[in-house]
Amino acid sequence: MLGPLPFLLLYLGLYEWLVTKLTTFDEKHCHKWALLLDEKRNKINQIKRAATENNFDKALSLLSEVISGSTKGKNSDPGLIGSLLYHMAMVSKMEMETNLLSKEFRLSFSDHTTVKKFYDIFISDTIELSSKFLSLDISKINPVFDVPLSSSEKISLFELLFDKTKKVKTLFNNHDKQGIIELETLFEDWAYQIILMRLRQEYETITGLLLSTEIEKKHGLSQLKKAMKKVQKLFGEETVSIALDVTLRVGLGREKLRTIMLSDHYIKYKMNIDHLDGRMEFFNCPIFGSHKYISDTFGLNDSVSALFCKYFCYSHAKAMLETVFPFPFTLWHPKRMATHGKCDFYLKLAHSPLADQNQKFVPLVMSWNITRKCNLKCSHCYINATTKEITNELTTSEGKNLIDQISEVSRPLLILSGGEPLLRDDVFELIKYGVSKGLKMGVGSNGSLIDRKIAKKLKKAGATTISISLDSSKPELHDEFRGVVGSWAKAVNAIKVLRENNLLVQVNTTVTKQNYDDIDAIMSLAENLGVENFHLFFLVPTGRGVKMTDISPLEYEEMLKTTFAKTSKHNLNVKPSCAPQFMRIASNEGLDMRQWIRGCIAGLYYCRVYPDGEITPCPYLPIKLGNIREKSFKEIWFTSGFFNDLRNVKFLKGKCGACEYNSLCGGCRARAYGLTSDFISYCGDLHEPSELKGDYLAEDPWCTYTPKKC
Repeated sequence: MLGPLPFLLLYLGLYEWLVTKLTTFDEKHCHKWALLLDEKRNKINQIKRAATENNFDKALSLLSEVISGSTKGKNSDPGLIGSLLYHMAMVSKMEMETNLLSKEFRLSFSDHTTVKKFYDIFISDTIELSSKFLSLDISKINPVFDVPLSSSEKISLFELLFDKTKKVKTLFNNHDKQGIIELETLFEDWAYQIILMRLRQEYETITGLLLSTEIEKKHGLSQLKKAMKKVQKLFGEETVSIALDVTLRVGLGREKLRTIMLSDHYIKYKMNIDHLDGRMEFFNCPIFGSHKYISDTFGLNDSVSALFCKYFCYSHAKAMLETVFPFPFTLWHPKRMATHGKCDFYLKLAHSPLADQNQKFVPLVMSWNITRKCNLKCSHCYINATTKEITNELTTSEGKNLIDQISEVSRPLLILSGGEPLLRDDVFELIKYGVSKGLKMGVGSNGSLIDRKIAKKLKKAGATTISISLDSSKPELHDEFRGVVGSWAKAVNAIKVLRENNLLVQVNTTVTKQNYDDIDAIMSLAENLGVENFHLFFLVPTGRGVKMTDISPLEYEEMLKTTFAKTSKHNLNVKPSCAPQFMRIASNEGLDMRQWIRGCIAGLYYCRVYPDGEITPCPYLPIKLGNIREKSFKEIWFTSGFFNDLRNVKFLKGKCGACEYNSLCGGCRARAYGLTSDFISYCGDLHEPSELKGDYLAEDPWCTYTPKKC
């Protein structure tokens, strides 16, 4: 997370002083694009020097940073791709503000003379600033913005730039110094398109403010406020949908969207995992910069600009965060640029107004096995699912009551699993009810029952993410693992129809001896199918999994390292599951850790609900902690001694207790229990706490790391 930024603020001050001498528009808010391109120009010069000295590996590495940015460490850089995507998204945002207000008031904007006046001033700033890093004659720019760019046109523009980038990379790979000449043209092409998009954005920003001012004069501020409030949800969803569509189609994952959307703002961004909350403080805002300059020129007050902050900027930020955050959250906007001179957002994960907000540990994600019934015969099934009819499962009414009880503790991501959850007729009703209570609803399926009709029903019910199990790139091997011929083809088809309905798809792959060498091919297949999230599950000796031969601890370690190394090759958001040591590896690799909370979150931020209402720490740790038919979920979650043990790293034993990474990792408590016990049931039954023979606080026997204290 970003902490205090004294150097950055000093740098900002120097830059502000410099551009004050050059620009008419508010330099701090309006012209960060120039600073970013100037930074890229300096890196381009470094690439040229490296290639001149025949250090082509360095040249390629720097070129990748310039174009694609860097996701390592805390200060993620979106690169030229991110900058162009950001300005495209902002153009769409400003276009939609104007269009929605025009439609709402049935008013066409007419004061184009005033728009041109302010726009010409901005062009003058642009010419002055860009001359420092661009040899193109920007003064000849005379763009016509009457017709908005379609998503297809934006994609075509990226494809052209990607082709030119590939050409330079090929030259450098071949140690051909012609790449130095081509590099200059490449940078100018990227910079030129970013500048054009920034000009489009400014044109729409000016138009939107002047239209809003015109509406305020004719209809009053209260009517303008009422209209913005009415359309704000649609505005947020539509603008982010357009941005996400283009982002995914140019080959970037949605986790990159947050970095992209914030790329033109200096921000102080900090999450506090102890309180499950965070703040985003914006140091500049290009929209407000324009509004302030125009308002000052006309002697207007900030009331209209303040409405943009309160309704449009807030809803855009909320929709963007909902797109990239896996967990539900509540967002507040305590300080707004137009009112306070600073933009400050505050968010709290899984916030429920019914819950005690002083609790440190609450569920962020839960899985609920709504049935043990299944139409496949997977050899590793932890719950020992069956094709037979099951009795004693929670009824629809009891299921809704469970959701009500969960809401009294938090509002998590609730994943409906099985068995095969789609074998329950009320699955769509349960999804819809969970959404109505503020939960984010997901489904974990084998995909065999998902066709276009079911995909549409899942979308309509409000499901946001669907996990599909895919264990091989080869149909016959997946079918063998899943126990039913044709299951691979159905899983692949499920992914396709889910993507057609714009549902977020996650592929779950269980690592075994049989597919150990197939993971890269599975990732490629998932990526080609439009999958964004890829979760690599490691076998835990529970249920039918006790009879399977697992890969060795050394193979686990190697798999984690090679999978992370492959993330640069694949546009997938990769997360290992049931291998919490991935946090240690990711930390040592310098990866951006903000996307994860902890290695093992069982009992801290996660638990499982068994079909009959029993609560367990996770699906692979089958220990009964209480049944919601007998106790409230709130009582079980907060008073269980087992849960409280898991929440205190001081109770961990062996290497895990001594490890300097134990608060980051925690070790797999299910594997510790399963491999220190002779009481694991092949039938997938749950264990009474009084009958435990394994030690869930023992060291993780599949971790190869030796702590420094040992």
